[in-house]
Amino acid sequence: MTDFFNAVKTVYKENSYFINIVLGIIIFLLFLLFRKILSNGILSLISKIAYKEDKKRESLTEALMKPLSTFFMLLGLFISLHLNIRSVAIIKGFKILTILIICWGLTNFVSGNLSSVLRINSDKDEKINLTAVKFVSNIFRILIIALAVVMVISELGYNINGLITGLGVGGLAVSLAAQDAVSNLISGFIIVFDKPFKVGEFIQNKDISGTVLEVSMRTTKIRTVDDSVVTVPNSKLTGDAIINISRKNMRLIETEFGLIYSTDKELIEKCKSDIKSYLISNEDIVNSPIRVELEKLDDYSLNFGVFCYTNKTDIHEFYHVLNDVNLNIKRIVDENGAEFAFPTNSVYIENK
Repeated sequence: MTDFFNAVKTVYKENSYFINIVLGIIIFLLFLLFRKILSNGILSLISKIAYKEDKKRESLTEALMKPLSTFFMLLGLFISLHLNIRSVAIIKGFKILTILIICWGLTNFVSGNLSSVLRINSDKDEKINLTAVKFVSNIFRILIIALAVVMVISELGYNINGLITGLGVGGLAVSLAAQDAVSNLISGFIIVFDKPFKVGEFIQNKDISGTVLEVSMRTTKIRTVDDSVVTVPNSKLTGDAIINISRKNMRLIETEFGLIYSTDKELIEKCKSDIKSYLISNEDIVNSPIRVELEKLDDYSLNFGVFCYTNKTDIHEFYHVLNDVNLNIKRIVDENGAEFAFPTNSVYIENK
């Protein structure tokens, strides 16, 4: 057995040049032929560990299959060349190409799988979330490419300290010059991830109220009640309290009416009782709380306040219910023979 190994060593030493060439070609061909099988096996194992859903596994495999296959082909070529040519340039070239392939794979992964990484459910608000994913994806891709460029420059032997310092100073200058834009972008992220409102909802703050038409990373478009479209910077929205009227479970109806002072107590109580009974029987009105009370003795009228809630939260349906409530209050007052008050003046003429 020892003689056999010695004979093999002797043959290898005498024909090492040709053996290394043949061995290198075989290794390269093996990696070239089996690169997809190796890539698929590795990605299948990683995807099973990382994700439970088949759709996400397929997305991960699709994003990384080509870069990983290319890497195995490059690895086979590197081993083949390294067996025959011992060169620093080959090693450095292999490192640079590996960095570029990793950059390629990461950008593919970010583009196709960022929504699942950020745990964004696009079914809830597709327009907002797709905008956020696209924007964040572009930022990550730029950072990955910038990092890859810096690493390649470093591998080529250049001093990157000055470049990094220059980029830092330039970035600081740009950020100072674009404070409003940065503020709006940050506010856009707040809207996307905190979700105080979404497209189609009716919102209100101290300056504006209306239906949300579109949300981008810098601005939000709102259609106001007078049918105007207003573009509001996101920082203006997140800087103030936002009332999301569309997310109310019920809406307040608060109205008032006045009767003349000559209305007697029995008639007042009858009107109050009939109005309250009507509100309780109305399917669009929440049964509790309901208040119909004499609230104020005004200059020329007995002022009554009606306070209740409707389960209609849509703005158009709300006003329809409010209209019905007011009409029925008038009907009840008329049917009971009471009179609504209106501004009057009494003039007394003194006989001399």
